[in-house]
Amino acid sequence: MYQQRFNPLAQFALLVVFCGLGIMLSSIVAGLIGNAVLNVDLGDLAGALMKPENTQISRVLQIITSFLIMGMPALAVGIITGQTPIEFLGFRTAGSAKQLAIVTLMVFAGLIFSGGLGELNRIIPIKKEWATYFQSLEDNYNSAVLSMGKMQNNYDFILSLFVLALIPAIFEEMLFRGALQQIAISLVRNAFLGILLTSIIFSAIHASYYGFLPRLFLGMMLGYIFYYSKNIWLNIAAHFLNNAYALSAMYSLSREGKLTAESMNETYPLYYILIGGSILLVLFIVFKKESTKFLPAPGISNEINTLES
Repeated sequence: MYQQRFNPLAQFALLVVFCGLGIMLSSIVAGLIGNAVLNVDLGDLAGALMKPENTQISRVLQIITSFLIMGMPALAVGIITGQTPIEFLGFRTAGSAKQLAIVTLMVFAGLIFSGGLGELNRIIPIKKEWATYFQSLEDNYNSAVLSMGKMQNNYDFILSLFVLALIPAIFEEMLFRGALQQIAISLVRNAFLGILLTSIIFSAIHASYYGFLPRLFLGMMLGYIFYYSKNIWLNIAAHFLNNAYALSAMYSLSREGKLTAESMNETYPLYYILIGGSILLVLFIVFKKESTKFLPAPGISNEINTLES
């Protein structure tokens, strides 16, 4: 048993500080790249990165900033817990091919479920001025994704899978499930509430009102995958598959000349929530049973395991 150096509240405070430092460092790096490579000031960098000729620079910057804002803080908190960061974040936990197969099925069932949630998100009545503001945020987000995700050929597609699907999957899972979720569950002493709070933050940082409920659900699904398995590799795989599906759809639409901001916001009928939810319930029952065979040695992760969901 390791000696925990900081209580959960202190760990949370340090995680926030490290994320803040990561944001500051990423701004400095972005400013240096903008000035040295693109010859623009930081205030004009966002517009410059949207230009087709700067797509590769935008992708490189995406990797760097993702690590500084999410990967680095997760590693730093892992160091201060008293374990090695690899152990704390769940990189050493064993798993099985059966778990991976179940997780893969979860992702596709989750796409059905979240498609219905997307429609629910859109029909929730809100004030007209709020709708206008939220739509402007959505348009900005879609424009950024379309710019970074420009794919003219198979090489661009594979590169986009790495930059926009795999890299975010690794660093976001390190931060949200590996670090924040474990701290949140320890802090509130309730697994469901800790996973919910983490998922709310996970969805909110994407700054997309019309995608809030689908991302909230994705956070919950990923949260319970990690809670039951303590294996961050399964989370990375699930997150990557979810991102890869969206990119594959974008690439297919792009090849057909049909890729638009509107085509990226596809939703499904509300009854898909029931269909996807029923499949997910069965899959999680099987997954939980399979995951009990691969729980790690005693430590903070197993202490969390003893909490009732």
